[in-house]
Amino acid sequence: MMQNTDLMTLERQERIVELVNARGSLTVPDLSETFAVSEATIRRDLIALAERRLIQRVHGGAMRLSKVATSESPIIQRQTEQVEAKARIGKATAELVHNGETLLLLGGSTGLAVARELAQHQDLTIVTDSLLVANELLGQRNHRMILIGGSIDPDEQAVRGTLSRLILQQIHVDKVIIGAKAISVSRGISAETPEEAELFRGCMACADQIIVVSDSSKFHKSALAKVIGLQDVHILVTDDGLEPEQQASLHDLGIHLIIV
Repeated sequence: MMQNTDLMTLERQERIVELVNARGSLTVPDLSETFAVSEATIRRDLIALAERRLIQRVHGGAMRLSKVATSESPIIQRQTEQVEAKARIGKATAELVHNGETLLLLGGSTGLAVARELAQHQDLTIVTDSLLVANELLGQRNHRMILIGGSIDPDEQAVRGTLSRLILQQIHVDKVIIGAKAISVSRGISAETPEEAELFRGCMACADQIIVVSDSSKFHKSALAKVIGLQDVHILVTDDGLEPEQQASLHDLGIHLIIV
């Protein structure tokens, strides 16, 4: 089991990544003062984060390595990223689904990977916000499908807005399967906008079981709007790129973690 000191280190390192991504760069003295730890401790943190390619070490501090989660690329582009990992995640998640169940399957490239693996299932009722997921399921021809109403987000090819939230208040499902774009131990699941976070919370509120699907590149990231804490997630499916200390912290939170 992860010790408290290890968990504190992991949470501090996650926060360092968030701050560096937000500000572009930070110095060792600035970080030392922010977290009330020694500069030597901060240097060890930066070495560990740079080895995991989460930040870039520079003389006297660190700078942002790549785009942060809040500038997420459109879904069509994301379908070409982490393809093999998402396929494995999709297959493992589909194995958690039983014939005859009702599902709420949120869009996103990983959610689409799950939808592709449902072709062998029978008699599912699937509610979705995604035009891509809807198109995939229509081609399978063996499920009932409900598309949430509302305005269409062209980047995500998904439905958003007040109408979708009203529909969610009227339904109940066995499982919600949601693809997370940003996950951290300290902030939990977060979304790009408050509106998206509200939609996700509405989806989770109408489900008996919450299943989060995400490739390991989404961990140690935080977006603008918090959705829920990780302790509220029942099952998390990800790939084998997840660091051992991250796996341990998720187990400590009581999450059923599936690594593929």
